[in-house]
Amino acid sequence: MTATRRFRRCLVPAALLFGLSACALGPLATPHTPAEQVSIGEAQSALDGMRGLSAKFVQVGPGAQGASGLAWFETGHLRLDYAAPMRRIVVATHGRLIVHDEATDATTRISLAANPLGLLLSGPVRLSGEIDVTDIQRSPTSLQLSLTRASNPAQGLLTLFFDVGSQGSLLLSGIEAVDAERHRTRFHLYDQKVGQALDEGLFTPPGS
Repeated sequence: MTATRRFRRCLVPAALLFGLSACALGPLATPHTPAEQVSIGEAQSALDGMRGLSAKFVQVGPGAQGASGLAWFETGHLRLDYAAPMRRIVVATHGRLIVHDEATDATTRISLAANPLGLLLSGPVRLSGEIDVTDIQRSPTSLQLSLTRASNPAQGLLTLFFDVGSQGSLLLSGIEAVDAERHRTRFHLYDQKVGQALDEGLFTPPGS
């Protein structure tokens, strides 16, 4: 049976979450149960140990429906290399998201300060303090945590998906970001490898 928990900072429908920044002034979230604290702790341990991750990905979302490629992740850094025909390179580092279109040689730079992906890429992830865990769903084979920025949940929602291994270990298998305009982008990860020595040059922005 899947355990589900949802709590919000104000009593409004979920669809209105990103349009009402005043929600942050509402009632405090219900404290986590002991079982939920265990799930959060396990996810925290998995994120702490997720060094040198490489994976293949498929994207579902605006502008790149069904696009695929290779992904690399190191604490505070992410690189996505999209396969043809998209031919796009995305690098997240030092608080910025740099998108380089190889077909047009155009480069776009976006701040992660107000982007839900910034919750994962601002440095070592801490599932407390500046980050609120607003939703937990667990089954025998999966764990799902939704996160918002505690100071401004209206900026967006980030959901992390983990596969649960036979020994209870967690492996990141998906990331979904919903921004303030409710644009939803999801990355499905597979063929993950963890603990690799990644070349620092992977996270050098294109054109630098």
